[in-house]
Amino acid sequence: MQDTTTIATESQRRIGLGARLAAASTGALLLLGACSTPERAELADPPTPMAPAETTETPEDEPTPSEPSTTEAPETGTAPAAPTRAISQVPVLTVVDAPGSTTVVAELDDRTSFGSARVLLVDQVADGWVRVQLPVRPNGSTGWVRSDQVRLEALAHLLTVDLAARELTLWVDGEMDRVIEAAVGSAENPTPTGSFFVVDKLDTANGGGAYGPYAFGLSAHSDTLTEFAGGDGQIGIHGTNDPSSLGQAVSHGCVRLPNDSISLLATELPLGTPVVIS
Repeated sequence: MQDTTTIATESQRRIGLGARLAAASTGALLLLGACSTPERAELADPPTPMAPAETTETPEDEPTPSEPSTTEAPETGTAPAAPTRAISQVPVLTVVDAPGSTTVVAELDDRTSFGSARVLLVDQVADGWVRVQLPVRPNGSTGWVRSDQVRLEALAHLLTVDLAARELTLWVDGEMDRVIEAAVGSAENPTPTGSFFVVDKLDTANGGGAYGPYAFGLSAHSDTLTEFAGGDGQIGIHGTNDPSSLGQAVSHGCVRLPNDSISLLATELPLGTPVVIS
């Protein structure tokens, strides 16, 4: 499986995790900081993903039948005809507020703090610049990066989450592929709505744990939890060891799926996959 970081041991997780991990409690799984439930004490201090291996090359995805293929940039000044991801090609990607501007809105390392390749979702391409969605607060933040600092790839997959129906739907090339029962955020801590994307894919190495065998970290953040278990309330999609919660509004904002479903999605979806929550 490509694009996946494995959660490792205590001794592994203390090395080179980047600014966000270094500033947080070492025992917290920051990615799922909005997902834990207070009635389950064991969820307050889950394991932290291991540091990424050092590399001098731009990370590449292993080819699979569902893997997106490289595509030419869309016509200048237009939105992509299909969902498109931008993969950073530089050590630090500088994001500005407008094409040609010197006002920096974000600086993003080429790896996330969990070791995944830095991948962003494209909104628009215009005259050597690409507008991208950002995995930062507030939700819906965007900025512009130089087109020569990213590689654009078309995406075939899309996830939609219907909070009222408590269902997640996978779309492939514009066609509905499957509908999966899900648990969503509670009334007190609802799952945020909007257009997001997959930032990280994690192998939890514990299929029977609270997060199931795999977890997707999204660009979304909780609207009610600014800090939880040492993290910043980042929203995830993950498995569960409590199947009875599926179909319910019970989480702190994350979307829970059956373990067999999240395992299958982990083999199919690349980083950058759009996730529309409504």
